[in-house]
Amino acid sequence: MTDRGWWRVPWHRLPGAVGPGVATGVLLSLWRAAAVFRIAALAFCGYLILRWRDLYAEPAVAFGVGAAMVLVTGAVVLVAWPGRAHRLGFVLADTIACAGLTILTRLAQQPSQYHGSMPTLTSIWAAGPAIEVGLLLGGAAGVLAGLLQLGASVLVREGYDGRTLANGVLLVLVGGVVGYLATAAVRAEQERAEAAAERARLAERDRLTRSIHDGVLQVLGLVHRRGAAAGGEWADLAREAAASEAALRALITSQALAPTPAGQRNVAADLVTLRSARVTVSVPDAPVMLAGQVADEVLAATREAVRNVERHAGAGATAWVFLEDLGDQVAVTVRDDGGGLRPGRLDEAAAEGRVGVAESIRGRVAELGGRVRISSVPGEGTEVDIVVPAGTSRGAAR
Repeated sequence: MTDRGWWRVPWHRLPGAVGPGVATGVLLSLWRAAAVFRIAALAFCGYLILRWRDLYAEPAVAFGVGAAMVLVTGAVVLVAWPGRAHRLGFVLADTIACAGLTILTRLAQQPSQYHGSMPTLTSIWAAGPAIEVGLLLGGAAGVLAGLLQLGASVLVREGYDGRTLANGVLLVLVGGVVGYLATAAVRAEQERAEAAAERARLAERDRLTRSIHDGVLQVLGLVHRRGAAAGGEWADLAREAAASEAALRALITSQALAPTPAGQRNVAADLVTLRSARVTVSVPDAPVMLAGQVADEVLAATREAVRNVERHAGAGATAWVFLEDLGDQVAVTVRDDGGGLRPGRLDEAAAEGRVGVAESIRGRVAELGGRVRISSVPGEGTEVDIVVPAGTSRGAAR
């Protein structure tokens, strides 16, 4: 899990951005922990108020502050426990109320008390808003909330002493650390959920793969074999069934379904779809990535070369397609065992207006900045070599 910076405010978690501001999962657990802290801190502050009640200049003010702390804590617990405290307005109101109650310490205590002999009436309870702001807005906002509560304490004491500074540092640290941990915990939960979803997707894909293999692929294979044996029009159906079977096998392979970088495609998975009874395709085990438009053109050029084998190499000719990843280049070779081409045949075809090789193969590859080499020996078949730069995009080539 990578840390994107504890200081960044996760604005996507603000109410109205992605939902109604209801905490769930690990964030809900953190809010409940914050509510428990407020209860425990309230009990401690209430004990101090009762213990020192006879020492205050205005005990009624101290009891009033204590009663207000009870009300605020009750509201926090009631709203935070079901996860509905994860709202900007609620947290800001709690922060302002806490600072105001801290400032009322000046009216309750003797001057000597609020100048250093006693803590403020809110004491550690004042750390609650810093925790809540950190949970909602992240570490940076938690630090600011801690500084606000420190400012209230400094205002009460008309300055600061060692105790005030120490408590202020703790407030700032609590807000920052809680914000950081909350952000990290939520991110970890999201990543864990994404990993679980990916595992479920892969399991479902494997189930579908088994189902397709046991059903559709076997039917297509049967049609291919029976049609090829029957000959005639059934042979055409057999070829279509073989092509569909090859395409479906490529679709359900992990290589074809593996995630790829944005804008890129695995040309190896594309070429596998050309497999048939007369076409063997050999590709590397690792994906061979090309820009999407480049992959389209390479596949189209290779498909045209395979079609030429079917049209011109003879009824019994077989084609082999080989893909090589050369690092900065990608090479595709289409080789057949047909009758080959006599010298000058390609030039004659171009002169007659038959531009299959000229446009569908050479033209496409030329636009990518690549090259095509066609070699043929009568009686020994034909070989078409296509080489394109690995980093080319069609738009850039133009």
